[in-house]
Amino acid sequence: MGIEIGTVTIPYYGLCIVLGILLGGFAGYIQCRIFRLDFNDFVALAGGAGIGAAVGAKLLYIIVSMPHIDILRIMEPEYLNSLMSGGFVFYGGLAGGFAGVFVCGKIFHIDTLGYVEKGIPLIPLAHAFGRIGCLLVGCCYGIPYSGPGAVIYEHSPVAPNGTELFPVQGAEAILDFCISAALFLYIYKKQGEKIESMEIYLIMYATVRFILEYLRYDDAERGILAGLSVSQWISILIIIIVTGWMCRKRFVQDGYMKKGKGEKDVLR
Repeated sequence: MGIEIGTVTIPYYGLCIVLGILLGGFAGYIQCRIFRLDFNDFVALAGGAGIGAAVGAKLLYIIVSMPHIDILRIMEPEYLNSLMSGGFVFYGGLAGGFAGVFVCGKIFHIDTLGYVEKGIPLIPLAHAFGRIGCLLVGCCYGIPYSGPGAVIYEHSPVAPNGTELFPVQGAEAILDFCISAALFLYIYKKQGEKIESMEIYLIMYATVRFILEYLRYDDAERGILAGLSVSQWISILIIIIVTGWMCRKRFVQDGYMKKGKGEKDVLR
């Protein structure tokens, strides 16, 4: 499925990914100018993130799809190609992307934290375009639904054709844009202060993803464990770990502040 220009067909999903990368790159350039970061370092880290994201997303997809993979056919070129070009799982890409950034930072001796803190809104921004691509193609499709905004696919290679479905991909795209905008505003408002943009993003997206998983209908591709999808379990872990980490940081900071205040009182 795609845009046909003469004899050439431009896939919807690929087009949306390219648009997301281009807009993300432009927004990253603006961020570097505003916060006086080296754009060359940003490009290097973005490249590392891209490679890590692709590997991580495909790896988690294979793990989730393991029960449906025919091991006996794994050496068949056509079957292997179909498997490798099949799908991706966002959380695997997110983990792989972060790993790629920090590995790249180590290799090129770049202080990655500043780039991650200022560049975190670019993740939901680019991700939103990916979800628009999903909506156009039909992957990650929603539950049967006949209300306002319902979509009906006629030639989707993934979604059930001829059935009204909830546009869960579009809903996630809108929420990703909202998360990105909120993070941009937060970062600009907190200029010169310590920020927790990465932690805020993880909690916001994990919450959104956990809820939206109930509106998806592609159970075979997502993997279900004890009534929850793999992504829902990952969302729960992220919320618990990140919330615990933020509470611990505040506890330590408050402890140091109280300790410092006590020392000043003694000096007086």
